[in-house]
This record gives sequence, C-alpha cells and structure tokens, in this order.
Amino acid sequence: MDAKKLLVATAATLLGLVLIVVVILAPASTTIACAPPSGAAAGAIAPAGTLVKPTASDTTTDSSGFGPRWGTVHQGIDRAGPVGTPIYAFTDGRVAEAGEAAGFGHWIILDHEIDGRTYSTVYGHMFADGVLVSAGQHVSAGQEIGKIGNDGESTGAHLHFEVWEGARLPDGAGTAVDPAPWVAKAAEPGTAAQPQTSSSPGAGTGGLNAAQLALAKQTVAIGEAMGVPEQGIVVALATEGQESTYRMLASSNVPDSTNYPHDGIGSDHLSVNQFQQQVTIWGTTEELMNPVTANIKFYTALLKIPGWQSMAVTDAAQAVQGSGHPGAYADDEPLARQLYAQFKGARADLTADDLAAIANNGTGAVATAVVDGGTAPGACTPPAGGASGGPTFVPGGPFGANVIAAASRWIGTPYAWGGGDSSGPTRGISDGGGAADANGDTAKTGFDCSELTLYAVFQASGGKITLPHYTGDTSNPGQLGDLRGQQIPFEDKQPGDLIYFGSGGNTHHVGIYTGTEGGQDMLLNAPQSGQTVSIMPLSGWAGEDMYVRRFG
Repeated sequence: MDAKKLLVATAATLLGLVLIVVVILAPASTTIACAPPSGAAAGAIAPAGTLVKPTASDTTTDSSGFGPRWGTVHQGIDRAGPVGTPIYAFTDGRVAEAGEAAGFGHWIILDHEIDGRTYSTVYGHMFADGVLVSAGQHVSAGQEIGKIGNDGESTGAHLHFEVWEGARLPDGAGTAVDPAPWVAKAAEPGTAAQPQTSSSPGAGTGGLNAAQLALAKQTVAIGEAMGVPEQGIVVALATEGQESTYRMLASSNVPDSTNYPHDGIGSDHLSVNQFQQQVTIWGTTEELMNPVTANIKFYTALLKIPGWQSMAVTDAAQAVQGSGHPGAYADDEPLARQLYAQFKGARADLTADDLAAIANNGTGAVATAVVDGGTAPGACTPPAGGASGGPTFVPGGPFGANVIAAASRWIGTPYAWGGGDSSGPTRGISDGGGAADANGDTAKTGFDCSELTLYAVFQASGGKITLPHYTGDTSNPGQLGDLRGQQIPFEDKQPGDLIYFGSGGNTHHVGIYTGTEGGQDMLLNAPQSGQTVSIMPLSGWAGEDMYVRRFG
C-alpha cells in the first residue's frame, strides 16, 4: 500500500447534479472509516405516478371481491367483461413476468415503486394473444398491456387483478392486499394526466424531468472524457433508459444503499443505481451508489467486449448487462440517440479536476455525489477482489473466472434441497421425509448443488445458458449430458469447469473446480443438507467417477 491514499471525486454542475472532488490524504497506518450519509435519504424517494383503473368501469363489472371464497382465499378482485376488453397498467412500472402461469392461464406481473416502497400488481386469465407486453419492459400508467380472456381456472371472461405489498415474485416475498380501495381511488383509463413529480415525465426530452436529464448528460460527459465513441455512449444511455428510466435507484435488498442520494427504491435482487449493477458482482454499495463510478464501470466493461462497435445497440447492452431478457434494450435506442444529440459536447463542462478523477479511476479515485448542495461523505476504497475479498465478476471477462465469481458470492449460504434458480437462492422444498426434511430445508433459503451451478453458468453466460436442475444419469441427461458442455479429460480440468460425481454415468453431485490450494485440488459446491456453500478439497470425493464439463 502507498504511504498515502488518494480519494478523488469528480466535480461538475450537470443540470443541478453537482459532483465535488474530495481528496483525502492519510498515513498508511490510518484506517479510513466509511460512514453512511446523514439524512441523505430524506425526501429522495419519488412518489408514484397516477393510478389508473385496470379496466374501464363502463366496459367491466366487479364480479368477485377479495377474501375467503370456495374454501380458499381469493387474493384479488375480478372485473368481468367481454373477451378482448382492454387491460391497463395500474401505474408506472416494469414487467416482472408475462406469459403462462398455473391457474391463471396467462398472466402479467408489474413491479412498481409507490411512496418509496415496492408493490406488484397482477393481471390474470388472458389468452396468449391477449398478453401485449414482455418481461423487462417499462410501462406507463394507463398503458394498454393486455386484453381480457377466459384462460386457466376461470368460470367466465374476466380480469383477475391483485395488489401486493412487496414483490409478488418470488413466492413469499410480499403480501396480497385488497385491491378494491386502490381501484376506487384510481382514475378511469384515458382521463388521467401524469403528475409532475421527480419520477414521472416532465417537459424535457422524451418526457424526462431535470433530474433524469442531468443523469443522462453526466453519462455523455463521462463517456466523452473516457474517449468512448458515440455508439458506446448510446449503448450506455439505452441501458439506463431500460434499467432505471434514468434514475439513481437504491434497493430494498441492499439496506445501506438507501443511505445514499437516490431517486427511488427497486427490489431486483442486489441491483442498484442507474444501470442496476449488482452489489458484490460489480462492486461495493459505496461504489455503485456513486453515479460517476457506475458510469465508469459500465464503460470499462463495454470496452472489454470484443467487437462491440459492430453490434446492435441492444446486443452490446446485453453483453454488458447479462439481462435475463435479451433484446430488451432495443426500444430504448431512439431516446438514447436523442439524448446523445442534445448533450453532445458535455465533456466541455468538466473541469481539470473532473478529468483527473476519471483518469485516476481504478487507483483510488471515487466520486462523491452532491444533490441540492448537500455533500455525501467520501466513499472508502473497496478491498481488492470485491466486498468479500473473493473473486470479482467481470462482465465480458473470462467465462471460467466468472463462473467461480458468481458462485463465490453465495459462500456461507445454507444448502436447501430444491433451492435456488438462475436469479439466486430460493426456499428449499420437501424431499419426502429424507435428509432435507430432517434438516429443515423447507424453512431455509439457499441452493442445492445443481442449482448453484445452474446459477453460476447462467450469470457467467449473461443469461444465454440455463442448465437443467439435475446433475444427470443414464435415463435423464441433465447437466452432465447437456450438449453445450464440452467433455474435458480430468487431467485437463481448469478453474471454472464443472465436475460431476457418481458411477457408471449416474451422478448425484456437482461442483465448480476452483484450482489448487496448498497443493490440493479444490471444489466450490453446495454439499448437502445441514451444510453451507463452501470450497472443499476435491479429495473428499475420492473413489467416485468424476466427469468434467466446460461450458461457455
């Protein structure tokens, strides 16, 4: 470590968003503590936009209410109407799910931020052709998102509508509440004007308000200062549009993120800021809740992707983000190009100190955001290797290294039989009275062995490879027989390869080879009920057949 640490922050006035350079000099023996910004969150959470009834009152009739019904609980209300009657978004939000669903036939789930809290609305019983939106898409209050159908467990054409405090997915995340009082105070479709709040459209380009435009201008300025060509800046702007609608978002899943200036609170796993970068994968909370650092991290990742200049904007954005919804950024490109044209040349607004801060990024430079004259405390330099000191996920980086990094973030997470998916740990399920039930796996949130590898490969591939939730045997190929995996001789294994254990082609366990430690081969895995995700000596499986597969 150098004798002194230099923490540099960027300073510029960007449509009311001020960035100040903070230089802190301290002896190597001095510990620089990070304190959360005092009062940073006060007044920073933007209210929701207008509420709009999910169907027009003159085209539908309320046919069933919320509460006990037919021996169970009816978690929503029903609005009956002819097949094809339009269904409207209750308020501004993002499509969390759209498609087939058990019992619903087809459904749509929208996630919203209302008064700083996460809510979901659910729309059910559409036919396939009555679902007009797709997962990942942003929608506005009153936008037509579907058409009434009579699919699934339905006794007649109607919309089944639910409101959830907290997210509807994953199951158990939130609580269903009676939608009737909400619908009663909502406006009829086509009659509501959006209020001019910090989270709703204003008079600026694309309906963006001053704060949103400031964030977009900042992205242009930093991109130009880093020498990123126009196409790359447009990719960044399109990503911001899709991921946050040009807002600095904290996350309800990262409590300390709300201590930093933000425009709203999301709930998409550990994703924060305008790009929705995941804490521990992209960096620390302190780094990622800094809009300047977030921009630099995005551009750095983009520039590492081979041939990104010749990719379509949506494909380049997907290569950086690894979204579960490839192609989602395409409809954000037109506004991104308008914003680039409006703010082209914004680099000229940066001072010499600003440019020095950007040039020093990666060697201790951390910017400090200031809103309305209130300075947030300087952010600490993160420990090498990420917040936990483990391997760091590098978007577009080496596949094997990213497999290890993605799984490593869950070290210490409980083993839960049947738990986990491509997004992270989930609640375990019963194994019919076996070891999982004996260890209480149904009450644990975690991974089993094959879901940990499924998650790691999905994340490392940017969502392009979803493995089966089964190791594989002679009757069910599972992951072992997945043709996207290359068979590797055991002696040629490399870090990031998956190793399956069993006999005669029938496997019962899988883990990720991480290399050698103290002369021993090591395996990152979710071992068994009662244990946690850990790195263990491969010798623990001595005597079993070992099959190596390399994905990516």
